[in-house]
Amino acid sequence: MNHQNPVSKDIQPLLSEAAKKLGIPPEQLAAHLQNGDLSRAMQNMPPSQQQMLKKTLSDKNACERLMNSPQAQALIKKLSGK
Repeated sequence: MNHQNPVSKDIQPLLSEAAKKLGIPPEQLAAHLQNGDLSRAMQNMPPSQQQMLKKTLSDKNACERLMNSPQAQALIKKLSGK
């Protein structure tokens, strides 16, 4: 993992769970995300989920709806410590 930008202990459980679902080590997922290499992080996802995520991330309105959802707002609040 990149020691200049370590993963916060607050998001470690989320990172671990996501890595588990993707079938990769948490350190590898963190490195991919820190490098902005989402495609490598998604390579173990089923193709249908990859397509859905890519479609959502490429659609500005869908991204805004996702980020404004109560679940995303609660996660952001928890991770930011506010």
